[in-house]
Amino acid sequence: MKVAVVALAVLLVVSGCSQASPEAGPTGSSPGNTAPPSQPTGGPTTATIPSTAPAPNPNADRYVALATALHSRGVEIWWETDLVARWLEGPAAFDKAIARLGQLAKVPGTIGFKVSDEIGYGDGLTTMADAAEFLKQSKTKLGKVAPGKHLLVDAIVPELGCLPWRGANQQGCAQRVRLKYPAATAAAMESYLRAGLIDRLDLSTGLLEDATYAKWGLTKREAQTDAWNRVKNQGWANLTILQARKALAEPDGYQGSATEAGADSTDYIDIPVTAGAKAVDIWTWRQQYQGSTVSLLGTDLSPNPLWTELVRQRNRGRQLLSHMTPSAMPADAAAFARECDLAAAVFSAIFVAAGTG
Repeated sequence: MKVAVVALAVLLVVSGCSQASPEAGPTGSSPGNTAPPSQPTGGPTTATIPSTAPAPNPNADRYVALATALHSRGVEIWWETDLVARWLEGPAAFDKAIARLGQLAKVPGTIGFKVSDEIGYGDGLTTMADAAEFLKQSKTKLGKVAPGKHLLVDAIVPELGCLPWRGANQQGCAQRVRLKYPAATAAAMESYLRAGLIDRLDLSTGLLEDATYAKWGLTKREAQTDAWNRVKNQGWANLTILQARKALAEPDGYQGSATEAGADSTDYIDIPVTAGAKAVDIWTWRQQYQGSTVSLLGTDLSPNPLWTELVRQRNRGRQLLSHMTPSAMPADAAAFARECDLAAAVFSAIFVAAGTG
């Protein structure tokens, strides 16, 4: 069946998928939210829905409709929301978003919620204490409206890409990024994990440019292996369910050759999984980003070298995830169904936009 993917007449009305970082992929920082509210927990809950609230109707809720269609094909559902931005807005906005997630928790197939895009990395959480408080409140309130569901945090730890255990140049690199992103340091991340605040960690190692590693006498692949081995040795996989993440979507689909796709598959799937990652998040099915529509597949949805690699990895038993939002899906029912079929053939779980703004 030939499918003409409907042009995205409606630009994304939700920040359901991540937005940009040099190596890992887009982050969802909210402009203008540069500091937490003075009393983020001070007021009473204003919009919390009790855990007995019914699930939203898929016929009346396009986010739920997409999740329902995916789950009917065997896909697990993570609801994706920029809860940091809502927390920074204050208790009313935060509780309203929590209430929405409490409703979505009832949708069949729901595993949990991705609540942060690259926590502490330009998202307005400027200290480790701010980030810890946000996570504590999120976990506590979600535990009330969605008991048993997991809290997932998307993170980049830029000092890992600096490889500070290798020498003075690398230590200087790490110190600079620690000062710039104090809530996203390795020490900060480990503190959140040891406090039990993150059920699943979607981790990027913040790799640098090839030329930088060449100056240091190694390749980017060697740096990725070194960084993930460091994560393994630190025991993070014993403190959370560890996942990896990488942005591979491009305008009109992945543009790399078969050789490049094979290298990406090795670097961003095989290496993290070997070091303990239980799954790999591949951004994104389709997303409006920096003035272009980026995606894994082109507009005709025909396979490309990356897709061939992803199918191969799925057939090997790798657990892969991606991101979908209803505003980026075709309006035609047959085209919509075909895209859900394709996604389900590769991805065991999908981050679906939650519609929280």
